[in-house]
Amino acid sequence: MKFSIPELIEDPYPYYENWRENKPIWKDEVTGFWVLTRHDDVRSILKNSKDYSSKAMGQNSESSPLPLLTDDAPRHTQLRGLVNKAFTVRMLREIEEQVEETATDLVDAIKPGEPTDIVTALTTPLPVAVISKMMGIPLDRGEDFKRWSDALTGTLAGAAMETRQQDIMEMGAFFAGLIPDRQANPGNDLVSAVVNAEIEGERLADADIVGFCILLLIAGNETTTNLLGNFLNILADRPDVLEQLMADPDLIDRGIEESLRFDGPVQFLMRMVTEPAEYHGVMVKPGDIVQVVMGSANRDVRAYENPNEFSLSRTKNHHHTFGFGIHFCIGAPLARLEAKMAMRCLLRRFKKVRRAEGVDERVPSHLLRGFHHLNLTFT
Repeated sequence: MKFSIPELIEDPYPYYENWRENKPIWKDEVTGFWVLTRHDDVRSILKNSKDYSSKAMGQNSESSPLPLLTDDAPRHTQLRGLVNKAFTVRMLREIEEQVEETATDLVDAIKPGEPTDIVTALTTPLPVAVISKMMGIPLDRGEDFKRWSDALTGTLAGAAMETRQQDIMEMGAFFAGLIPDRQANPGNDLVSAVVNAEIEGERLADADIVGFCILLLIAGNETTTNLLGNFLNILADRPDVLEQLMADPDLIDRGIEESLRFDGPVQFLMRMVTEPAEYHGVMVKPGDIVQVVMGSANRDVRAYENPNEFSLSRTKNHHHTFGFGIHFCIGAPLARLEAKMAMRCLLRRFKKVRRAEGVDERVPSHLLRGFHHLNLTFT
């Protein structure tokens, strides 16, 4: 049994269901990692940062470990505190108007009745523009942002490892080059906050600052791009859901949460075992890597009624798409805000969405689930 089979990219959910029911824990032949797919197992591991270390997220990575993503407490708590203030409800309210203006401009540029690659037209440029503003970086670097992000996450089809390494090094050099100026001329932006932050009286090392900036960049665009693309992909096949949203735009929030559960932008996380444990008669030991599949947990019949159905009437929706516990995704509120503003703008301008001619292309990744190209027509 292999986790890396190509069919998982197109539609992983039948495989997840088979694993949940017949093999709730199994070892991937390729990586040697244990794979867990049931809701309660996934939740128990994600919330237990003491016995399951996040250092596993640095396994098999071509880049240096990223702060927050690969750190455990207490360092994780200290680092998270550096950027928490940028994602508070108050701060998000302050940028809400900017997000809506950007979304409106992008939606207004979509030509009614004509085929549109919505990834190029909306789901990519919106979050790139927002995170660029928050980091104090010129928007004209937006194409570089997306290229660097794809290189680091390995989600660019056909990209050679050598090319990816060059892009990653270019990204690191770019952020390293910002450090002297933000030290001398700090602004009200995330990069300045990280560059000038102190932990226990000491500033972060340059390598940590670069890693932090890379993480903020990726978290600030990949999640929203994939969330929006997956949601619109669902709506293209569910005109009834689109009609419900148009009749009651207050349902947009519920639609976003259901999309996150039904077809989430992040499918799994990895943790390193620090204390022995048993799952379904199988022992995992310290040093083992467990791969917890949130995309599967989110469709576990033990936790959700009719889990394979997309429904706006679902009230109990405790999905794990953004993680759980101390490592809950710090950018989740921003992704939700951007998706909400984008959907509001689309519903104000258009009444229908349908599939258009053109080749749709899924992100070639088992970790991230979204679209590089999604062709739709809006009328």
